[in-house]
Amino acid sequence: MIHAFSVDVEDWFQVSDFEEIVEFSAWSWYESRVIGNTERILGMLAEARVKATFFVLAWNAERHPALPRMIAAAGHEIATHGYAHRLAYEVGREAFRADVERSKKLLEDLTGREVLGYRAPSFSITARSLWAIDVLLDLGFRYDSSILPVRDQLYGIPQAHRFPYLISRDGQSLTEFPVSTVRCAGRTLPLGGAYLRVLPYAYTQWGFRQLEAANQPALIYLHPWELDPAHPRLQVRGKRGVSTHYLRLRSTEKKVRRLLAEFPFAPIERVLGLEPVRNEECWADRALLARGDR
Repeated sequence: MIHAFSVDVEDWFQVSDFEEIVEFSAWSWYESRVIGNTERILGMLAEARVKATFFVLAWNAERHPALPRMIAAAGHEIATHGYAHRLAYEVGREAFRADVERSKKLLEDLTGREVLGYRAPSFSITARSLWAIDVLLDLGFRYDSSILPVRDQLYGIPQAHRFPYLISRDGQSLTEFPVSTVRCAGRTLPLGGAYLRVLPYAYTQWGFRQLEAANQPALIYLHPWELDPAHPRLQVRGKRGVSTHYLRLRSTEKKVRRLLAEFPFAPIERVLGLEPVRNEECWADRALLARGDR
């Protein structure tokens, strides 16, 4: 069983919990740590000989063009996390389309590689924003990873499928690959992200074993800032009235290293058996990419 490892490439101040005090227009005022933290993840993956999918927030790629190139040059899949990290159900259909289309084109232009996948900020394709799937189909995406089959104040469609499934409309189709969940004490709980960081490693390990027993690949995710306990502190309530953003940051790296050692991983495109289109003319020498703008 090959599982899928993914990274949501956001900087520490770009998370939904900080929206109340960090406006999009002020992002450039904050200390950016995304390059160093992403390099840290790339190093861990290289040591474990694992390739992954990186959902890159395209604002970061526009500001640091070397970022997606560095990831792609290391052999990882580039997918998009949108441009401005706004919740789909808050911005509406037209603004959502413009954001996603802009992000896809920008990442493809920088890497010379087709972007097959999308993940909405904070998994914000919910019952209020199912029109987003039509937009993704129209833009030619091959898969989405935005619908979580859980009940939560911020995201989720509780009745959605827990495992990968095909969505077809008007002759177009994409695969929905939800971040993995497990059934525990009558509830459906996610793996990865805050659940990897906050809960004991035994929970994640048990969840992976449950999915393997069901013959299903796991899909897990994390953020670069979760490996950076020294990033700046802001006082926030979060969208749920409480934020887990700073909890147990010091334990994340150890858990991730153990996970990479215990289970086999690959990019989402490989787990789903998808073939991307590459434009070799857009690739530059790797040494040149390494010297690019940071």
